[in-house]
Amino acid sequence: MKLSNSWINKTTVAVGDMAGRKELNPISRQVISRYRRLLDEGADPHEWAFAWRTELNRGGFPAYELLAEEVIKPGRCVGCAACISICPVDVFDYVDETPVETRAGACVDCVLCAEVCPVLRPADNDMQEFIDLQEPSTDEGYGPYAYALYSRTTDPDILEKCQDGGMVSTIILHQIEKGAINGAIVGDVYPDNRQVGLHKLAVTRDDVLSCAASRYTYSPNTLALQEAMQENTGPLAVVGVPCQIDGVRLQQNSSIRLDVSSWYRENITLTFGLFCSESFTNESIRKLGEIIDEDPASIENINIKGKVIIRLANKEVKTVSLKKYREWARPACLYCLDYGAENADIGAGGIGIDGWTYTLIRTKRGHEAFQAALADGRLETRPLTDEPRGEFLMNMLSSNKKKNRPLPPLMPTHAERLAMGSLCPKTFYTTGPGAPKSEEQGDKE
Repeated sequence: MKLSNSWINKTTVAVGDMAGRKELNPISRQVISRYRRLLDEGADPHEWAFAWRTELNRGGFPAYELLAEEVIKPGRCVGCAACISICPVDVFDYVDETPVETRAGACVDCVLCAEVCPVLRPADNDMQEFIDLQEPSTDEGYGPYAYALYSRTTDPDILEKCQDGGMVSTIILHQIEKGAINGAIVGDVYPDNRQVGLHKLAVTRDDVLSCAASRYTYSPNTLALQEAMQENTGPLAVVGVPCQIDGVRLQQNSSIRLDVSSWYRENITLTFGLFCSESFTNESIRKLGEIIDEDPASIENINIKGKVIIRLANKEVKTVSLKKYREWARPACLYCLDYGAENADIGAGGIGIDGWTYTLIRTKRGHEAFQAALADGRLETRPLTDEPRGEFLMNMLSSNKKKNRPLPPLMPTHAERLAMGSLCPKTFYTTGPGAPKSEEQGDKE
């Protein structure tokens, strides 16, 4: 079903109203007007980028204003940090999972921040050619891949610390040992709250092992790209959820050939995309503690397998209804349509067999890294037929992520969703206000 573009007129400030805003650069106003016109007219989404690319040969413009008007103020920002880590002059700070143009006066009008935002537009048509798919590949609704299987580490240290199979940590360490990469962008945690995510540049075995388990709050992993580039630590692997991987790919494949995008293109040589339906607010950890009547600091690990499985520091395990936990899903996750990290080299998730990683090999680089670790005995594998439920879940969760959803610029704002009383990423477009209305409902209205 194709959803109406009627959201557009309701969700953005009218261009006439914008004209009176002296803080907006005149070229920014033109670009924003052009962008909104493309949306209103139902233009091919791959043409949306022309709204700002038309200014590239004219000297550019302060594109952070475009981000502010179309992504940040409407509440559509997913927090991927691509705009922050690509900015060559450090215009942005990252505050509450959102970019803030703290040093707007430093902007050099390079337009990179708009170019790499995965919310403003879909990837260019040449993205699959750029990531270099392993052939033959197939696409069953969750992005092209060459083959899928279950995998698990043979390293007892990794197995002890990992969440579901340890495949990602195993390949990263194998690649570091071989000299194929010199570090990895991963997610760590704060010492005093082991369920709140923190970005990290991992360069040693201990670094990687300390980050081996998963967290379900949002970790801005790709902020660590700034440190990697400043220290010239490359080649690199990047581990991230789908929105982060999409941002990285837009950084690498940017049509704007500046040093920072060239560095990412040359030095990010392997990407791992973590399957993700939604992540949760930092507040959710405190709420979980209240539900199970435990100090949140005592929560050692959280896993989600149709329910929330909580392991405490004393090794006691408690469970909570996933439906109840979803009350604290990040509203930003409504603006993501990618469950399986479709542009990653390798996709990974904890579905199917407990203790094993559901693994999707998508690209030549992913294939080579996976097979090298397998050949050296670092991994063991099982076919998907050993537990068909994994493939069923992959199809279902990917489908649910896209079901009835338009692209992010065509979605209602965060404020409008608040007014509707519906912030759940899972249900807004299935049973909530964004669900398609039946003919009978339409007649009644």
